[in-house]
Amino acid sequence: MKKKIDFDKITKFVKKKNFLIACCVLVLTIGTIGYSYGAFFSVKTNSANQTVTTGTLNVSYTNASTSMDKGQMQSMSDEMGLNETDNSLIYIQNTGSLDSTFTLTVGYDMENFTSRSGYKETDELTPLDYVMIAVYEHSGGEDTLVVEPTAVAELPIYEVNSSDSRYNRYAILFDTVGSTSSGNATKTYKVKMWLSDKAIPAASYTYFYLNAEIIAEVENAKMAYNFSGTVTDNTGAILNGATVSIQNNSVTSQTNTSGNYTLNGIYPGTYNLDITYNGITYKGNLTVVEGTSNSLVSNGTTFNGSSQDIFSIANTYKTTIDKIISLNDIDTYSTEVSFASGTTYNLAPTYTFTGGASEAVSGLNISLDTTNQTYTLTLN
Repeated sequence: MKKKIDFDKITKFVKKKNFLIACCVLVLTIGTIGYSYGAFFSVKTNSANQTVTTGTLNVSYTNASTSMDKGQMQSMSDEMGLNETDNSLIYIQNTGSLDSTFTLTVGYDMENFTSRSGYKETDELTPLDYVMIAVYEHSGGEDTLVVEPTAVAELPIYEVNSSDSRYNRYAILFDTVGSTSSGNATKTYKVKMWLSDKAIPAASYTYFYLNAEIIAEVENAKMAYNFSGTVTDNTGAILNGATVSIQNNSVTSQTNTSGNYTLNGIYPGTYNLDITYNGITYKGNLTVVEGTSNSLVSNGTTFNGSSQDIFSIANTYKTTIDKIISLNDIDTYSTEVSFASGTTYNLAPTYTFTGGASEAVSGLNISLDTTNQTYTLTLN
């Protein structure tokens, strides 16, 4: 059962604080007022807030900041969320001589949540199920939508905290920023966040604190695998015009008349691997790890109920919170999910690829089950 809103206990305003944030952070604070929200978010970047050094690499941020302050914010549809003019700005600059890869992550901002004025241990956070995020790349005065509206709960877990799931980090996208001599040593992203319209009848939490952080590394510190293969349906027919996307359009490829696709520059990590064909998106996950030879294993199609929370299950099977909820018709917040012992639950397609010494990996083939709207991944 979903928790009911107790209006007598709901905070009627959110007090702005002057946040001092040590990393590139987006903070959105929502105080619930009936079915509307008092909202404040700001982003403040600092040139000294992150330095990654290997050789001469240094990834840093500008001192720019943006903010949004609204007294009455309604939860909204994705279309309305994208039409919002308020956004946070993240500016990334590589001041070194080596290219760098980076991952944009989000998660609860526990530091500022627990340190704010008036904090009580009984205060609760809005479930990530209802938090929508979209990311634009800003270049040459143009905004390009690179991550379409996605619930944070549908993002792969980037980092898990086994003692307190509120400290988990979730990966949105990855990209590369060039060296100072490359001519593309900067990137700018605009991030928009809003509450899903699903939160209108069910939101019963008062506070919403979220932050975004760039995690950077030297590009040549890891293998960057280049995957290629074919996309077919379950009858073996070649599918032309299918779009294969990894990690929310970080890398995409459309199949040609031979059904071939390529995904280049895929670093170790856990990703959403989606295939869109005839207007239907087949969702799954792919975890990439380095090893001594190429292999592919399925992480399973089911799991048995236990005392593990949904975050631990998602991390163990390398899938996402939202997929577990939707595939098993769970009608509650992710924070309230429990799994009955002895009961079998369904998993989306979730695979682990272990790579060898070669970056080129051919024969990673995808077969779509158009009846059940799922897919199978094989390595030939």
